[in-house]
Amino acid sequence: MTTPSTLREPEGIHNFREVGPYRLSGGGAIRGERIYRSGALEQMTAADAAWLAEGLGLRTVLDLRHGDEIALRHGPHPLEDRVFLNSIFPDHVRQEDLIAELNGLYGAGISPGRYMHYLEIGGDKLARAFELFAEEENYPFLVHCTAGKDRTGVLIGMIMDVLGASPGDIAHEYGLSDLSIDRLLAYLRSSGRDLQGTDEEIRARLATPPEKMAGFIELLHEKYGSSEAFFLSQGVSAEKIERVRGLLTARA
Repeated sequence: MTTPSTLREPEGIHNFREVGPYRLSGGGAIRGERIYRSGALEQMTAADAAWLAEGLGLRTVLDLRHGDEIALRHGPHPLEDRVFLNSIFPDHVRQEDLIAELNGLYGAGISPGRYMHYLEIGGDKLARAFELFAEEENYPFLVHCTAGKDRTGVLIGMIMDVLGASPGDIAHEYGLSDLSIDRLLAYLRSSGRDLQGTDEEIRARLATPPEKMAGFIELLHEKYGSSEAFFLSQGVSAEKIERVRGLLTARA
């Protein structure tokens, strides 16, 4: 298993990390300093914003959250000029109702089936998000949702799959979000989320066991053949997929 890069977590952003450098089946590794991922950004400090914009040189902040979540933030986004909004959940349905439907189908915790449902209700949005990675001028990226583990985890996992990362490395990368559970829980409480259950129950719902992502990738391959095949089915061209590979692969 490849060891990912280490990067400090900003003061006001939970679950922040760089994606890579994992080895790829076709040779090389995921190129460093190209994709970062995190949870919500509204509590970032001025120093955090400066570091993201100037230190890392972010050009695109890909926000996968639903409109109802975005409405909870107070004031303008510190990096508004770089934000691309692309909710993978339908904005015409209330977030609360979407979560209730998912919980009714799959239970309150995460599951491979729950992640497959994301593809059913937001496959076109995932495909449009993926296409952004085919353009050199969009890099470096920061991909985030609220927790930075589920919607972000699905998109990052699928990108890694397209690049040729091993299922074990995809699952390992996803599991790293467990290191930020304390900060995620603090964020959710401070932002007024209605968290039901004991601390133990809440932490269990927020956990990211690697086998959940491994199960999702397995189901995705069973149904579509691969993440590449899924994106092709959603109208992404083979040329764009190859451009993504070229932009995100570091050759030895």
